[in-house]
Amino acid sequence: MRLSVGGRLALVSLGVVVLVAGVLAVLLSFQLTDSGQRQAEQVTRSVAETLAHEPDVAALVERRDSDTLQPMVEAILGDADLSFVTIMTPDGIRLTHRNRSEIGLEYQGSRAEALAGQSYTEVYEGTLGPSVRTIVPIRDGGDEDGPIVGLVAVGVTLGAVQKDLAARVPLIVVASAAIVGVGVLGALYVRRSARRVTGSYTPAELSRLVESYETVLHSLREGLVVTDREGRIVLYNDEAADLLGLPPATMGQVSLDPHDVDMDATLAEAISTGRRMVEETVVNGDRVLLVNQEDARDLNGRRAPERGHVMTLRDRSELQALLGELEGVRTLSDTLRSQTHEHGNRLHALLALLELGRIDDARRLIVASTGERQELADRLVSDDEDAVVVALLLGKLDEAAERGVRLELDVSEPRPSLPLAPAEAVTVVGNLVDNALDAAAAGAEPRWVRVALADNGSDGVIEVSDSGGGFDPSLADPFAFGASTKAEQAPGGRGVGLALVRDIVAARGGTLQVTADPTTVRVFLPSVEEAS
Repeated sequence: MRLSVGGRLALVSLGVVVLVAGVLAVLLSFQLTDSGQRQAEQVTRSVAETLAHEPDVAALVERRDSDTLQPMVEAILGDADLSFVTIMTPDGIRLTHRNRSEIGLEYQGSRAEALAGQSYTEVYEGTLGPSVRTIVPIRDGGDEDGPIVGLVAVGVTLGAVQKDLAARVPLIVVASAAIVGVGVLGALYVRRSARRVTGSYTPAELSRLVESYETVLHSLREGLVVTDREGRIVLYNDEAADLLGLPPATMGQVSLDPHDVDMDATLAEAISTGRRMVEETVVNGDRVLLVNQEDARDLNGRRAPERGHVMTLRDRSELQALLGELEGVRTLSDTLRSQTHEHGNRLHALLALLELGRIDDARRLIVASTGERQELADRLVSDDEDAVVVALLLGKLDEAAERGVRLELDVSEPRPSLPLAPAEAVTVVGNLVDNALDAAAAGAEPRWVRVALADNGSDGVIEVSDSGGGFDPSLADPFAFGASTKAEQAPGGRGVGLALVRDIVAARGGTLQVTADPTTVRVFLPSVEEAS
C-alpha cells in the first residue's frame, strides 16, 4: 500500500492514541476493581464490628438463639448492600446464614485471627463463591475486654462487587472513545500539516527527492539564494557562494543576514526586502550579475511570499566581455564600410581630376586627405594598443560626413590613459558616438557631435556631446537593458549599447553623468595608476 509521509505520520499518531486509550482503560478498570474491593472491605468491617459490639447480639449468641438472630440478619441484608452476614459459635457452627439450610453447619473460612481477638479481612471462596469477608470476635456483653462468645462474618461476593463496577464501565468506554476521537482529529491534522510540506510523496520518494535536490542544487552553474519571510538567507548553492562571497555552501539550512555579508549594498537590500527583480543587472565587486527574484511558491504552484523568496544569479562578466567584443566588431565593421564608401568617393574624384589633366588639384586632394588622417592619428595614439580606438574614431569621421554631421575631436595632451581593454574602449566610445550621431542626424541644422578625451587629475574623462534633442523623457533609465525609442527592426537590436557602457564603466569603478543643453554624456574612469 502506497502511503505518503503525511499518511504514515497520521497512522502512527492514531496508533499511539489508541494504545494510550487502551492502556488508560485497563488502568482505570484495575483502579475501579481495587477501589470496589477496598470499599467492600470497609463496609464489611464496619457492619461486622457494629454487630460484634451489640450486647443483644452477644446475649443471643450465648443462648444459641438462631430463630431470633436469623430474622435480624435478613433485615440487615435487606437494608445493606451485603451478600451475607454469618453469626457463629467460637467453634465455627453457623447460627445464621443467607441460605437457611446452611445453619448449623461449619463456617468455611479463617477463624484463627478472630479467635485471637483481632478483626480479619480476606478474600475467600465459600458457599456463595469468592467473596470479600471480614470476621470479628463477639465478646460477652459487647465489651471489648470480655470473653469471646462467638464470631460474626460479614461479606460481599466478588460477583456483587463486579456488578456494582459494571455500572461504571460505560464511563470508561465513553472516555476511551473520546480520547480515540480526539486522536483521529489530531491524526487528520497531522496528515494535513505534513502534506503541506511533503505533498503526497512517500518516505522513499521524499528521500530520493532530497538527494536529487542536493545534487542539482550544488551542481547548478547559476547562483541560487533562498530567503525566509524575515529576509534572512536560509539556503544557497556553491555558485551563489562564489558570486556573493558567502561562506562555503553546506547541506541543510543556514541563517545569514545579507547586510552582514560583504556584498553590494543594493543587492543586500533587495535580498532582505524580497522585492521582485526581473533581469536586473547588479555589479558586485568585479562581477556583473544578472539578477531575478520572485516570491516562493507552495506545493500547488501558488505564490507564497510568507514562505520567503527565491533569487537566481547569473554571472554576466564573461558574457559582458563577449558582448563588448561583438559590439566592437560591429562598430569596426560599420566603420570599415563607411571608410570603403568614402575611399571610393575619393578615388572617383582623383580619377576624374587625372582624366581632366588637373594633376595639381589631384596632388592637393591626396595631400589634404592623408595629412588630415595622419595628423589625427598622431594626436590619438602613443602606442600600438590604441590602434583599434584610432581606427574607430577615424572611421566615425567618414560616417559622420556621410550622415551630414560634423564630428569634432578634442584630445588633450598627453592623451589620458584609461583602465579599459581595447574591446571595452571600442564598446564605450563606439556606443556613445553612435548614439550621439543618431541623435544629431535626427535633429535640425547645424548637426554636430563633439568627442573629448581629457584628464581632470584623478580621473580620465570621456565626454560626448551632440546637437540632438536629448534622451526621451519617458525613459526612466536610458542606460537600462532594452531602454530605447528606436525602431525595433533596426539591425543589431536596440537597448543594448548604452547598457553595455554602463556595466563596463561600473565594473571599472567609474561613473556616468548626463546633462542637457547640449546633451552630454560624461564618463569618469579612474586613471591607470589609481586603478592599479
